[in-house]
Amino acid sequence: MSLVEDIELPSPEVMAQRAMAVTGATDEYQVSQMVQVVNDMAEYMRKNGITDGTCGMRSLIDWITSTEITGDPYRSALCTILSKATSDEEDRETLKTTILEPIFAPKRRKAS
Repeated sequence: MSLVEDIELPSPEVMAQRAMAVTGATDEYQVSQMVQVVNDMAEYMRKNGITDGTCGMRSLIDWITSTEITGDPYRSALCTILSKATSDEEDRETLKTTILEPIFAPKRRKAS
């Protein structure tokens, strides 16, 4: 049996410290921006009744780990925090354009 309990997220500073300790990430500024995105998404989801997904510490840790591998926080966010937040395409698009992209804009492709 899996027990699921609703708990409040810790302060942003504590979230960043814990996530960096778990992942080994060293870029404190980038991690703090990622924490802001996760917190903003969680708040948006709560306020708008998006209940078919999740956005919290585990999503943050997955996102940081993926970013350490890809070097691209935007691309990593698409397959970690956004994919877990909701299955509704319209809600995902809103989360992406209003919360993720203002902080982590997609990298531009080089012209050939």
